[in-house]
Amino acid sequence: MDRGLKITGGAQIGWVQASWPLATLSASPSALSISAFLIGSYSFAPEQVVALKPHNSLAIFRKGIRVVHSSRECPATIAFWTFRNPERLLEEIRLSGFLPRGSSTAVPTHHGIPIRWSTIIVVIVVWNGLFLLDGFVPWNAPKAPGLFVLLALALLFATAMSVLRSAAIQSWVLKPGRSVGEIRSLLLFLLLVSGMLLVGFTLVALLGSRAG
Repeated sequence: MDRGLKITGGAQIGWVQASWPLATLSASPSALSISAFLIGSYSFAPEQVVALKPHNSLAIFRKGIRVVHSSRECPATIAFWTFRNPERLLEEIRLSGFLPRGSSTAVPTHHGIPIRWSTIIVVIVVWNGLFLLDGFVPWNAPKAPGLFVLLALALLFATAMSVLRSAAIQSWVLKPGRSVGEIRSLLLFLLLVSGMLLVGFTLVALLGSRAG
């Protein structure tokens, strides 16, 4: 008899990883889902999954499974690990009723990163330029972040948000034929980190000015 499956573990979604116990794998006859705290949830129908394979990383205990899928809205790398043996995890997924039925010919053949190199270069130049304007150079003593660092973080936050929400911005940032879903987890991670740093550094600056 088929039964649902829900397991806590860690996951890699594209370039972003969530450590145990921040990820969850769920399986049923109709869907396989992997969700990770703050970096989203990804669900696949049996027709979208070509295979489930054992996945080993260099880190100790990170032995799990990798989802070989045909969805163009998801990063190519979708992996999940837990303390179970990968073969046992695969068997539990099978017993849940989820059986891959996707065709290997449907797997996207895109290679390389989906972001245009021109976009990456502009981001790097603007980011480093603002830090230099704020006096962050090797020959200066360490200092508290100033206005230009706050501006760099605000621009990073705004850029990540715009890419997530605007099709026009996506066409400028992504290579032809690529999907924002491939970098969604990275964008969510950048939103989290830049937002937290922006709030933290702003509070430090405000408290420092009052103390002065």
